[in-house]
Amino acid sequence: MRWIHFVGLVLWRGGALLVGGYLAYQLLRLVLTITDAQLEAAVAIFLTGFVMVALSVLVEQIGDSRKERTHTG
Repeated sequence: MRWIHFVGLVLWRGGALLVGGYLAYQLLRLVLTITDAQLEAAVAIFLTGFVMVALSVLVEQIGDSRKERTHTG
């Protein structure tokens, strides 16, 4: 892969993550309607961390499942 393609993919994915994170934060603010800004930020950070850990575990499980399938087949 050429470096320009790699940079383009990184920028594209980074932008998508940034937009998705911002939209999720705004949705969280609408749903929770917490008046304290620090508490809003703390809940948003907590939920973001939880989702990231859950996704990483899911991706790891999928990868392990694929490895087991190729070794037993």
